[in-house]
Amino acid sequence: MTYQIRLVQFEGPLDLLLHLIRRDKINIYDIPISHITREYLAYIEIMQELELEVAGEFFVMAATLMRIKSQMLLPRHEGLDEEEADPRDELIKNLLEYRKFKEAASCFATKEEDRRRVFPRPAARIEEEDVSNEPADVTLFDLLEALQGILKNIKQQTIYRVIPDSVTVEQKIEMISAKLLERSEVLFTELFAGEFTKIEIIVTFLAMLEMIKLGELVARQMGHAADIWLYKPGVGSYIDAEGSANG
Repeated sequence: MTYQIRLVQFEGPLDLLLHLIRRDKINIYDIPISHITREYLAYIEIMQELELEVAGEFFVMAATLMRIKSQMLLPRHEGLDEEEADPRDELIKNLLEYRKFKEAASCFATKEEDRRRVFPRPAARIEEEDVSNEPADVTLFDLLEALQGILKNIKQQTIYRVIPDSVTVEQKIEMISAKLLERSEVLFTELFAGEFTKIEIIVTFLAMLEMIKLGELVARQMGHAADIWLYKPGVGSYIDAEGSANG
């Protein structure tokens, strides 16, 4: 494959670590460094496999995690202060600080969105909306996690069908667009229903990322690990009103 895509609006290495901590319900003050390093490197591997242009900061963090892991494997020296610094302390401090600013930015973004919905009228009161079941925005890491599940399934299958090497991102974009013309929303897993080779799955995934980048596709998720719903911009409000689980 020679097609490459860089989505600068997606998150950096600290976002990936926070995603893993949230996904695996890890205590941020007691991070299992071996587990988090293994999962982090798995994401880096799949991004490289997709030929996404991985920023250097991701590799810097990978090196940092490996260093911390090696330090924690070293035996503690007898006779030294029991309050010896934990190699994870600096990482935890950075994660907590980053999360604080990320939550603040999210709060301001929510307030800005709420303010846009306000139309001042004398003696009028706008009732609060029930957002308890509102679908959440999907990040690149959520999409990569869903893709990992698809690739694990295909490794268990034996496919003998011959597929031309000429499959392109443009063809897959047309395929996704055609599905969205038939229905208002499509499940992520439905894009890979049937027998697909690994190259077809990767090209389809890249086509989906390209459509998201161009604003031609919206991805939402009702909850972590739930299937991801894809639909055209502007269709989401209709789907929510009808009660569909467009995550």
